[in-house]
Amino acid sequence: MSTQNVVLILSCPTASGKTYVALQVAKELPVEILSADSRQIFKYATIGTAKPSNEEVKAVPHHFIDLLAPDEQWNAGKFAQESRNTIQEIFRRQCVPFVVGGTGLYIKSLIDGIADIPEADLELRQRLFRRYEKEGLQSLVNELKKVDRVAAESIDIQNPRRVLRALEIYYMTGMTRAEIEQQSNDPLQHRILWFGLHWERDILYRRIEKRVDLMIQQGLIEEVKFLLEKGYTAESQALQSVGYAEIIEYLQGRLSKQDAIDLIKQNTRRFAKRQMTWFRREKRIRWLDIRTEEDLDKAAVEITEEYRKIK
Repeated sequence: MSTQNVVLILSCPTASGKTYVALQVAKELPVEILSADSRQIFKYATIGTAKPSNEEVKAVPHHFIDLLAPDEQWNAGKFAQESRNTIQEIFRRQCVPFVVGGTGLYIKSLIDGIADIPEADLELRQRLFRRYEKEGLQSLVNELKKVDRVAAESIDIQNPRRVLRALEIYYMTGMTRAEIEQQSNDPLQHRILWFGLHWERDILYRRIEKRVDLMIQQGLIEEVKFLLEKGYTAESQALQSVGYAEIIEYLQGRLSKQDAIDLIKQNTRRFAKRQMTWFRREKRIRWLDIRTEEDLDKAAVEITEEYRKIK
């Protein structure tokens, strides 16, 4: 393991202030930011994914932002491979890789490799279930045979739950179940400094609600209309995240505007709770308590100082 090259990581639930803190750190260290967010890589999906602004991207090099069309596939396996390559390039430039995001499986896959069958991705599972209801089981069985023939031949393909789970594993990781089970542990060969921002739950929920209101003001509804007009659908990966699905329901007349907004807030709170549950199990994270906006600046200072102690 390299003792010189250190990878910084900042992960926590949505609306915690990750981007702000990372940009403050960038004022003191020559960082390049790798987005560990499963949706920011998609073009045109900007407001609903809370991407950094054009000015912020120009000020600090960012990776995995606006690279793929909304209907292309992006998963933990691809992120792990591409981010490891990018980290090596950043080190060659004598800069500091700073992995920032809230998709826990992506970060863990980068650090440890995909050595275990991942837990459920509820958004993906719901999308696959909607397809099952619309297209029927045989359509999904045929798809499974294309992407994971071994699984299709070994599981009970008359059981929808097993078929959906096999597809879920493949689309989460980009690997078949057999490939995951055969993969040896493949840890990242660099030291990591992994931080998290911890807010009181009630305060975080208020931040989420304010963010949703701001997204609506900034034009989230118009952004979704634009994506649909370009031919993308609710099945496109970029539109499967919280915010987009509810606005599509509104535009299709199944929800009122206010009901859609309220549902986005509710689903985002639930999403944040799942994120925190996931990250709390990770013992390598050093949690920084945040109670006010000013504490975000203190967190940036602490991250910077801890990095300099190692260097």
